[in-house]
Amino acid sequence: MGNNEVSETFFRPARREDASFLGRCVCEGIGYAIFEQETELNTQIATGLTPLAAREDTLYSYRHALVAEVDGLPVGALISYLGEHYHQMRNITFRELPYFRNVDFEAMQDETGAGEYYLDTLAVLPQYRRQGIGRELMCRRIAWAEQNYPDMRISLLVDPENLIAQPLYESLGFTITDRNVVAFNHRFWKMIKM
Repeated sequence: MGNNEVSETFFRPARREDASFLGRCVCEGIGYAIFEQETELNTQIATGLTPLAAREDTLYSYRHALVAEVDGLPVGALISYLGEHYHQMRNITFRELPYFRNVDFEAMQDETGAGEYYLDTLAVLPQYRRQGIGRELMCRRIAWAEQNYPDMRISLLVDPENLIAQPLYESLGFTITDRNVVAFNHRFWKMIKM
């Protein structure tokens, strides 16, 4: 493909066979920059997440993911779901991951809950960033949630130090409602789109 040709991005629901890619996306989304640097730890985390993405009862299930493809290859994904199932799915998900075995999940705040549609994890391969793919993944999932769950708030968490994500979320109509959500010993800001 020449330098002036731009491939079209195709958006589709994830399939079970996307589990490996989704595991890498979750790894990237939770702060382990596997797309930029495949360390032993990053690879171990992504490998542990892959079977969870292939299941139907976990936070990171393929059933909760929207995938962006370019030339038939996945380049980005957004994982989102109903908040009312968060607590149960979180316990199932992290019980299966060895590096979270010593975390007291019952003492941890829930990131979302009933009455919310939660945008959990967004990740795009580095070479496809700043092309609107992440924004389009979010816009498509927001529109879907608004159509299917019109009375629910749409929520997400953002790291206060993520100076790229926060303006994106604000441009999509999200506002900060809580600056004190702690998950995995890290402080996040909760943002809501009413």
